[in-house]
Amino acid sequence: MAPSHVVIAGVNKAGTTSLFASLSEHPAIAPASIKETRYFLPARYGKPLAPRATYDEYFADAAPGSVRLEATPSYFYGDAAVARAIDDALPDPRVVVVLREPVSRAISFFRYQKVRLRFAEDLPFADYLASADRLVDADFQDPANERYMAVRGGSYADDLPAWLDQYGTERLRVVYFEDLVADPLRPLRDLAEWLELDPAGIPTDLSSENQTTAFKLRTLQRVALFGNDRSERFLRKHMGLKRRLRSLYYRLNGQRAEPIPDSVRAELATRFREPNARLAATMVAAGIPLPGWLEVPARPVVPGDTAGADESDGLTGEDRIHTAGA
Repeated sequence: MAPSHVVIAGVNKAGTTSLFASLSEHPAIAPASIKETRYFLPARYGKPLAPRATYDEYFADAAPGSVRLEATPSYFYGDAAVARAIDDALPDPRVVVVLREPVSRAISFFRYQKVRLRFAEDLPFADYLASADRLVDADFQDPANERYMAVRGGSYADDLPAWLDQYGTERLRVVYFEDLVADPLRPLRDLAEWLELDPAGIPTDLSSENQTTAFKLRTLQRVALFGNDRSERFLRKHMGLKRRLRSLYYRLNGQRAEPIPDSVRAELATRFREPNARLAATMVAAGIPLPGWLEVPARPVVPGDTAGADESDGLTGEDRIHTAGA
């Protein structure tokens, strides 16, 4: 029997918007009126949730018996608190987590923060990392510091265990960004089958949404962000119009993002070596297939140990391919 609620709980810059849009095309799925309801996010910061009626309002147009779907990728970093809040509030929910090779995700996340005008366009990634390194755990209890989650947000081993503890592999499915890009039909149909929905209702391609594209004029970018945020409910109901407007805007004000130095990529690879090894160990223990950018640790993983499974640079061959371009 199909679940009544599905939550895409993470992670940022891993294709959650595209996955949400594609799944929303299934006739049995009722998407939230906005992609990120953020309803359960207060639990991440130790605050109470709004009344349940607030959440239900996002699905006011849902047909009886449909599967209600939302996607708030910041939920993932709320660990046990958010995982429990979702499980307590919704009847037997299913949770989807999308992971992406963390070096590429970190770079995309950094660029996205610039696109959202949270940093100056000319801020070097090295300076950004230095600022993020000065923050401690308590600082990330302030939602304003979410913009510094490029590295912390890619250390998936710190967060995934809590979700597995709450939902197990029966009610939690891990999907990989790289699979969605390379062969979208397969993971989309696999998700449909897992949700006990007819795979024939899944679109034949992944909807391309929320791409991180640099901009030419800051003022025009600010106007575009304001218009997009204010009109999301309307545009979610008219996706064809949204895509045409977005394409027009990219032609008018879009441009290629600045390149990231190889030295910064190498530093990121080193930072992720130990959490990647822990992640692989966690997933192997849970029976979850590994993506191409992870490999089974050759020895027990000790937190803080940066030696990792690969004595050279901590990356598998496929990992080096992924990190060659964000």
